[in-house]
Amino acid sequence: MLEQDMTDEEFEPYFAKAQEVSQFFREIGPKYDQENTFAYPSIEAFKKSGLGALPVPRAFGGPGGNILHVSKVVTELSRGDSAITLAYNMHYIMLGIAGNLMSEEQNKYWMGRVIDGELIFGPFSEQRAGFSGLADMKAVPQPGGGWRLYGKKTWGTLCEAASIITTNATETDANGNLPETFEERVAAEKLFIGDFTVDENGAGDGIRIEKTWDALGMHATGTQTIVFDGYFVPEDGFVSVWRAGAFGTLEWASLMFASIYLGMQQRILEEATNALAKKHLGATFGAIVAEDTAVKDVGHIVDGIGDFASRVEWSRRVLHRTCEDLLEGRDKEWPAELRFPYLGLAKTFIADNVLHMSRHAMSMIGGSAFRKGTIFERLYRDSAASMFQPLNADQTRTYVGQYLLEQAAAK
Repeated sequence: MLEQDMTDEEFEPYFAKAQEVSQFFREIGPKYDQENTFAYPSIEAFKKSGLGALPVPRAFGGPGGNILHVSKVVTELSRGDSAITLAYNMHYIMLGIAGNLMSEEQNKYWMGRVIDGELIFGPFSEQRAGFSGLADMKAVPQPGGGWRLYGKKTWGTLCEAASIITTNATETDANGNLPETFEERVAAEKLFIGDFTVDENGAGDGIRIEKTWDALGMHATGTQTIVFDGYFVPEDGFVSVWRAGAFGTLEWASLMFASIYLGMQQRILEEATNALAKKHLGATFGAIVAEDTAVKDVGHIVDGIGDFASRVEWSRRVLHRTCEDLLEGRDKEWPAELRFPYLGLAKTFIADNVLHMSRHAMSMIGGSAFRKGTIFERLYRDSAASMFQPLNADQTRTYVGQYLLEQAAAK
């Protein structure tokens, strides 16, 4: 595993920089949400901040921030604008996953490029079956070595800013035929890394960006489809067998997604408190009879803000304690089959909380929150994305329930 030994004192200036970038994301976020395009000015701001290299170990020239440090940065950025941060979150996810699977030589090269300011992304899901489905995308071996990749990936988050790509594909025979048995398919699915060079139209050599992003929320993320049409990967672009490697490192996905939604919870609490503290209903006659009703004195509003603050604190404790469990090696005490879903509980817990808070905030603010373009309308839409990133709540319960029932049946 990567050795990430930054001290909390060394982390302080990085968090201060994250606060600055978060404010910039907050300022530009509404424009790109409205335009439904990637927030292009964010690229220079993020690269200039140096935050992209935070988790790169000292051995490869970086500061060595650990998963808790990165989580705190992602949360702070998300507090500024969750959609923009979700894009750069992909960079951190793939640094954590690929970095822990690459050889030392590969890490020296690719981490060195990250130190120089380059960004990495990783499209993995395919249309028919998301993350958990085995890859139909083909890696066809070439006579002189290496592979050519053919297929589509539907979630190319950060593709419009990155210059390094990681992805998975199933190795075929020389004629492009996929393995026949399930076991052979699993063994043949591989993780690759390579250059991602495209022109202003999103076209490159054997690869291109197909602009298909049109979702309910997270507009500024700019998650596009990546089409592979003979994209060449040399032999040194092979990282590892995918399934065996991925499930030992996927905490970098689930805990980074959890960090996004913790930041969104903080933003909902902030915006709701500020709006409701100053709101007056004027004279009211109904459930409340008064010449002038200050919303901050209404019982369900008081309780609602208290509930929000409690949920934010619960989520913070769950996420940070989970990161600390990893750093302390406590995950080794769990059954290997439950390691990933147990780590993912932080994400599912926070997802439930952010969905509740975004919906309840709309109710407490009132009908004005339903107007397009308000911060509450945007947070309501963006929070919906929390249901989908792996593992979602249904997948987590299935993993855990199936394991426990099989163990009990074997006794």
